[in-house]
Amino acid sequence: MSDKSDHKQLVPSFKMLSAERVFEGYAFAVEQTKWVDHLGQEFERDVVRHNGAVAIVPITEDLEHVYLVRQFRPTIGDWLLEIPAGLRDIAGEKEIDTAHRELMEEVGYSAKSMDYLMTLRTAVGFSDEQISIFLALGLEAGLREADGIEEESMTVECVPLCDIPMMIETKQLVDAKTIAGLSVALHRLNA
Repeated sequence: MSDKSDHKQLVPSFKMLSAERVFEGYAFAVEQTKWVDHLGQEFERDVVRHNGAVAIVPITEDLEHVYLVRQFRPTIGDWLLEIPAGLRDIAGEKEIDTAHRELMEEVGYSAKSMDYLMTLRTAVGFSDEQISIFLALGLEAGLREADGIEEESMTVECVPLCDIPMMIETKQLVDAKTIAGLSVALHRLNA
């Protein structure tokens, strides 16, 4: 079995030559980048630079249900059932604090326990976006504080955890962060 140092000796090197920012929005920017490989061949790639996000798997007190949100996603022009999530759009806010804030905004609950599950890189072919996913336990009802048009229209659904594998298989759940977060949470809860 090879270790990482053996791998690095076999891997060609790449160097960024330039990066030009061609778009800047509130959630991400787009850069046109130019690279060179170890043979001197140059190539260009468009890269989405993302602020990052968090997602939360909020489990009910009986450990048998999860709160999911159904919201309209303009990117696909359709409604998706997802774990609650949100952008890291407040400067200096810690990831765990963003997770607590988003849980209250989207689902209307606070959590006594917010445990880190994983960080997911969502679309490495064109974006550097990372989503840190947390497991929320010890939920306490509060006042839902919807932020924005999509959140005002979203619904909160309490779904039995035992239904999750079937919902993935039948494509009722298709969102990558939702499938990854629920899968890791189910493994953690059943371990």
